[in-house]
Amino acid sequence: MKSEVVLIWLCVGIFVFSLIMLVSGIFRTGYVTEASTVSNVTISTYFSIAMSSNLTAGILFGAVNSTVATDLNATGNHGGSSLSQYNLTVSVDSNTNVSFNISANAALTSAGADIIDLGNQSYANATTNSASVPAVGSQVALTTDQVNAGNNIGIGNSNHYRFWLDIPAGQTVGSYNNTITFNGFAAT
Repeated sequence: MKSEVVLIWLCVGIFVFSLIMLVSGIFRTGYVTEASTVSNVTISTYFSIAMSSNLTAGILFGAVNSTVATDLNATGNHGGSSLSQYNLTVSVDSNTNVSFNISANAALTSAGADIIDLGNQSYANATTNSASVPAVGSQVALTTDQVNAGNNIGIGNSNHYRFWLDIPAGQTVGSYNNTITFNGFAAT
């Protein structure tokens, strides 16, 4: 029985010794270290633009019963409250301001290949929209070149347009068309 008691005490001693060593860290392996690294993200430029429904439908001048017209208003020039209904808006989920260019692909051309010279089609643009702005006196003739037509339009804001057409004397009867392109790019 004495040998059993000694054996029990020996086991208890080894157990207590092991606990002490484990708690004191003597039996740990490896080293406790600290490391650091950089964290990085690059946010790319993103923007989205939207045309108003009137601009999407087209820049329409309607049927003209005159052989000569000067500064004929496009149908969306003076909508409700005399505001222009031709607008480009920078989406609220964009992360940069946007500038716009405008161009035409060609002169207004009929199916019979008759043309209304592109210099007779003009526009004006502004970031404000009222009965008198964009104004007829500030219009610029459209060209086939990309021309600046709105600078640094803020996120969630719009650039407003009005369009006019001059019809020269003796213009041949017909339906005339061309394509107007708006190019949005990140403002610098």
